[in-house]
Amino acid sequence: MSKKATLVNQVTGPLFIDIANAYISKFDEVILITGSIEPTSAELDSRIKVLMKCKYKRNKGHLRIYTWLLFFMQIFVYILFNKNHGKILFVSNPPLLPFLGSNFSDRKNFDFDVLVYDVYPDALSNFGYIKEGSLLYRLWDRMNKKVYLKATRVFTISNVMQKVISRTIEKDKVEVIYPWVDMSFIKPIEKENNWFVKEQGLLDKKVILYSGNMGITHDLMTVLKTAKKLSLITNNFHFLFIGDGAQKEKLVAYKEDNKLSNVTFLPYQASEILPFSFASADFGIVSLGKGAEGLSVPSKTFYMLATGSAIISISKPNSEVSNLLRDNSCGVSIGPSDYQSLFEFLISIGDSDLKKYKENSRSLSNHFTHKNAYKFL
Repeated sequence: MSKKATLVNQVTGPLFIDIANAYISKFDEVILITGSIEPTSAELDSRIKVLMKCKYKRNKGHLRIYTWLLFFMQIFVYILFNKNHGKILFVSNPPLLPFLGSNFSDRKNFDFDVLVYDVYPDALSNFGYIKEGSLLYRLWDRMNKKVYLKATRVFTISNVMQKVISRTIEKDKVEVIYPWVDMSFIKPIEKENNWFVKEQGLLDKKVILYSGNMGITHDLMTVLKTAKKLSLITNNFHFLFIGDGAQKEKLVAYKEDNKLSNVTFLPYQASEILPFSFASADFGIVSLGKGAEGLSVPSKTFYMLATGSAIISISKPNSEVSNLLRDNSCGVSIGPSDYQSLFEFLISIGDSDLKKYKENSRSLSNHFTHKNAYKFL
């Protein structure tokens, strides 16, 4: 019998395309079940069969939950009424998805692995949706334990997340595989050779970039308050926000109310523009919501490392990002709401220090390449 694998993830981005392509190098047949395939430099191998289901919608809370539940039910029905799934890889997107592994693996006779991108129920507790120690929280924990015990392998994307998951399962069973980027696609580009920098009028500026979701849990007001304070004494810095999200309207209003000419907001950029927008940054902002330090690792971190940007992490101590910065001297960690420290860091950093941070970032990114995708096999 030929070897078969089924990969289930509601959002297929660049990393998961690489993982799927790695699977087709080992398995005779690979089925990818997803809600969307995000445009990227990576192309999905044509031998992979794609089944499209409900697309994830993240803009509003009720749509997020609705699309999560609909995708989950679609996969439930698919597994129930189909045979010979082969090896299954369940991703924690949507959060309930791995439960199908523990519920069906014995009845449908398949082995499964789990990839934990975000740690639940901790994320829900952190954002106030459920209480830690509540009946739902404890039930979810017990269900997680059942999943992890039955799974052949359990993967996550940081050492801090491994520590959180090991609350319910032995630490040795949780394998850490860091995210990565295509370093031939995302790489340093000198400003004078970067059309995006010229188009935005940033050639003679030190650019502080935030790119991605502007959700309510991200501490971005600290960045804007720093921009306001800097605008009073220098025009050497420019703050560039790219993306969208629930907090964007509030941030734009703050910019307009304070007449901040050193701040620009842009919508999400097309995939072919990303190498140039990310490479525009001298400093890249990574913001983790309060309490989220051990629950996720923003993928933008690895894009910024690949372009050789100095990283500014806004989070409490001992997040995975702040640990990477400390251990590899490629940026600085700022506590939530501490815009005074961010201001002092920016006005005090010299060109030689910035150059060293940027060199260290690019060097560190060599550890996070597409070769990591083959560690899932």
